[in-house]
Amino acid sequence: MLPLPICLPNQNIEPLLNELLQEGGITSSGELTEDLKVYLGELYSWNQRINLTGLKTIEEMAIKHVGDTLTLIRFLPDGIRHILDIGTGPGVPGLILKLFRPDLELILVDAVRKKISFLSTVIATIGLTGIRAEHCRVGINDIPGHLPPEGFDLIVSQALGPLDELARMARPLLSLNGLVIAMKGSKIDKELKAKTTYLQRHGWKTSIISTKTPVRGLRRNLVMLRKY
Repeated sequence: MLPLPICLPNQNIEPLLNELLQEGGITSSGELTEDLKVYLGELYSWNQRINLTGLKTIEEMAIKHVGDTLTLIRFLPDGIRHILDIGTGPGVPGLILKLFRPDLELILVDAVRKKISFLSTVIATIGLTGIRAEHCRVGINDIPGHLPPEGFDLIVSQALGPLDELARMARPLLSLNGLVIAMKGSKIDKELKAKTTYLQRHGWKTSIISTKTPVRGLRRNLVMLRKY
């Protein structure tokens, strides 16, 4: 699929991006801001023709997609390098995380091919290296290619589905001391209560970090899963 032209709405998104980055604890730079503008511009343009996200305005895309990724980056463990983003959708959090942390090696997977086409276009347009977008439905018979020899240091997913399903998908792909982070909304208590017994029985230790997105202050929960 040929890249679609960037079609930014007639507005200046840079002040909002700088506010998000400042409140999220990220040092803003001209390059980072420009890369985020390219990502958001492509997402806005593609989303006019192909449903990649339910968000309709570029402000909401910035506030929620960039904001959600900023809630994650503060809690990344030290020493990680290889990350898998399962069900990445429009690249949240994986592609945005790469813009914040160019040192990380990422594989983004999604079962919807049009989303992978979008991500591949953005990766090529910005000129990113150390990141791949792959069409894949993670499961027993379908795993992403180019796996790191010792497994992924971190597997992350935003609202992919139930915690037990994510744990089953992640287990064979995770490194020995790897971490799984499920990015969830404000209503996590009921699901965590329902799944805790299963997770403990299958060798998972769970913890939860409650946080808020910058600027808008939307409540988010990061569910941390580690193997015993």
